[in-house]
Amino acid sequence: MTFKTIYPRAIQQLICMVMIVVLFSRNVFYGENGVMKYIAIFLFVFILGHIIFGIWRIFFTKPSITLEGDHVMSTQLQKYDASQIECIYMNYRRIGFKRYGKRIVPMDLCFYFKRDQETVGVEAVREWAARNDKEIKRKFFQTWV
Repeated sequence: MTFKTIYPRAIQQLICMVMIVVLFSRNVFYGENGVMKYIAIFLFVFILGHIIFGIWRIFFTKPSITLEGDHVMSTQLQKYDASQIECIYMNYRRIGFKRYGKRIVPMDLCFYFKRDQETVGVEAVREWAARNDKEIKRKFFQTWV
């Protein structure tokens, strides 16, 4: 079954990045110290790139997760066998599939279900975990950005 998903915390990241750009723009445009001004310009450009990437990711990609018999197709269309998955983390609405030997959950295996598919999606995750003998843990987990 394929479910439409949402990238976790994408809107919050964009809002935070815009606030940081506003704060850095003061230093970039009105700063007098040479070295600090160049560092601020570098961070300003980096954060603007992050904002552009975030907007592209939110509005121009269609993330989804596919749960099949013995594997999972991630939001980036990578196939992970059930033997590669150690457990499933659930933290409120956020879900992540943790791989064996990894300390954190990869971003393509971390998602929210869209509101209209949330109850059906969570039930499908539970069924998939039971079918493949994977433990579901309700705890906070970290992801790569």
